Amino acid sequence: SLLVGAPGSPAFLSGTAGSGSVTLRWWAPANNGAPVTGYVITPYIGAVAQTPVAFTSAANIQTVTGLAPGTGYTFAVVAVNAVGAGAPARSGVVTPTA
Repeated sequence: SLLVGAPGSPAFLSGTAGSGSVTLRWWAPANNGAPVTGYVITPYIGAVAQTPVAFTSAANIQTVTGLAPGTGYTFAVVAVNAVGAGAPARSGVVTPTA
């Protein structure tokens, strides 16, 4: 179970394909007593997790780069605060362009 005070799950996650990248947008979760200090985004190819990318910003729009063009990715976004990490939000499949 999540630690008390960890952030909730982000909501309404969407992705926009770019050149070898995907820009993800979401609604920030409730702070649950401690402000969100960043997000960790994990790309997936099918069920296989790729290298997570940590963003030390509370901004709810971030771009993941270094993705393979023409490959379909899904993304898990987790909010982080001083207490720990919350539950992930999942995107649909987004395919970066060349």
